[in-house]
Amino acid sequence: MTSLNLTFNSISDVTALGDLSNLTTLDLSSNSISDITALGSLSNLTTLRLTFNSISDVTALSDLSNLTTLDLASNSISDITALGSLSNLTTLRLTFNSISDVTALGGLSNLTTLELGANDISDITALGSLSNLERLNLGGNNVGDDPDSLQVIQTLQDRGVDVEY
Repeated sequence: MTSLNLTFNSISDVTALGDLSNLTTLDLSSNSISDITALGSLSNLTTLRLTFNSISDVTALSDLSNLTTLDLASNSISDITALGSLSNLTTLRLTFNSISDVTALGGLSNLTTLELGANDISDITALGSLSNLERLNLGGNNVGDDPDSLQVIQTLQDRGVDVEY
């Protein structure tokens, strides 16, 4: 088994399926999940989708070093510090959350797509070092009010990054 796209009432229902150590893709979108602690042991995951849930704490994901795609859109996340260790991420989607500080993402040098729309972000200076970035969505934030962030946007656009703000 390498991929699952199922509906569950809780993460414990997922782990009750048995040994998921070889699982590479998991989609638990729209399940009203709030506690994702049990996912921290799924070290072979490369793609994880947890959209439209009630997640506020992403600490359990910090050791999922094989993740290349992570979709956490439409949750209740404000602290993304734990995601700063996911150096293999190429796609990260965090739209429609409560994020204001994106400093932790500044070291994710493999990111090509970063979706941060509809959050509480005004300072994106940490994102200026993302050299592989191709697409950055900042729509619905307050980055236009911060001169340093506007400079980062201009620098990214000059490098050919598609920036929406």
